[in-house]
Amino acid sequence: MPRDADLYEEAGGNALEGYFLVKAGKKNIPPSWFERMQESRRQRHEAVAHALQAGDWGAMPVLRDWQEAYQKECFYYGVRVLLELDRQGKSNW
Repeated sequence: MPRDADLYEEAGGNALEGYFLVKAGKKNIPPSWFERMQESRRQRHEAVAHALQAGDWGAMPVLRDWQEAYQKECFYYGVRVLLELDRQGKSNW
């Protein structure tokens, strides 16, 4: 997964920049990445729910970790949509 995280970092979290990097052939997003990414974020849900319900502000690292995973997921979905629009003229997302 570090290879994919590089795309997010290099694009500064901007899906359009990520799209251009992928199109330039500098980066790749394996199809299985989306499933792993979503599963990884969902594995954090229990800890996030406990932190929110307890009002535990000491759990901010848990909440920030979830937020970062969510932002990366949105980034990669954005890149995927742009790639589908480019290739097929439409997207199912």
